[in-house]
Amino acid sequence: MSNAIHLLRRYFSMFLAFLLALIPLSGAIQEDRDESIRMSAAIVSDVHIDRRLPLGQLALKNCYRDMRSLSPDAALVLGDLTNYGDYATLERFFEITKASLGDVAPVVISGNHDIGHAKDADGERMNPEALADFVSLCNEYLDYAIDTPYYTRLVNGYAFICLNDESESNWDHPEYSDACLRFLESELNTYADQGKPVFVLMHVPLSGIHGEENFYEGGGTEEPWSSAIKNTLEAHSNVFCLSGHFHKALSKNQDVPTYHCVNGVHYLNLPSYLMPNWPVGLAVNGTGYLMEVRDTSVTFRCRSYYLHNWLANYDFEISLV
Repeated sequence: MSNAIHLLRRYFSMFLAFLLALIPLSGAIQEDRDESIRMSAAIVSDVHIDRRLPLGQLALKNCYRDMRSLSPDAALVLGDLTNYGDYATLERFFEITKASLGDVAPVVISGNHDIGHAKDADGERMNPEALADFVSLCNEYLDYAIDTPYYTRLVNGYAFICLNDESESNWDHPEYSDACLRFLESELNTYADQGKPVFVLMHVPLSGIHGEENFYEGGGTEEPWSSAIKNTLEAHSNVFCLSGHFHKALSKNQDVPTYHCVNGVHYLNLPSYLMPNWPVGLAVNGTGYLMEVRDTSVTFRCRSYYLHNWLANYDFEISLV
């Protein structure tokens, strides 16, 4: 019975997500930007659109419209852009993103549903082909100029180091090449430790950070990649690692934290924007963050991009060193 109730709650959450996607943007009011903010970025994860489901695409468009009302410099999408990674849906994501963001800079990474699950869509493609399509579409639609699945995007002088799964056949556990790990170290040497924060984006969180052992055992990035990346991040100051994947509800409980500082590195895990979230906190859909960077701090303001309002109980303010 408990499993049935849990399943019912998850499907109700999805049904509610589709209803909320229809709420017009009239509730959003253009906000004046604080002059102390040096850079701001609106962030969501796990938007999971499908070319066959118009409401999910509408939810993404409404999300971008609400983001633009906040006047961010960048919009971050932390993977699982699609549900099954088929090429037509992946291209549709990029079409919507390009058409909707205006002068807001898109910073996008892939997720396991875009790469590892691409084989689920009509037996279409394996991981390397799907990853190559992601890189190609970034260049075509977002004016990137990348030839590898790891790259850095600069926004107002702040570095976003983007890491994408390079596995050959895994569905849910990313792998990173030695070249990618060397790239991460080199980019952190270039951009970190100068007083400015540096942001590392990866879809699947590193192991043991956000309490997955308490609700999704073994769900984080596996070894040896998790330790290698942790050690590289911990060699620098003011490093932030942003992720999604877990579909975990917002929580300040240290057993399942949304924000966690470990050995000086700041980790933030976002809930799923469209799909059901784990009921360990505030599990409603449509939530994300607006990140505001100042000279001495980084603030993450929790936002319902469905309802166009703030969820202040889940804000985080981090002082820089």
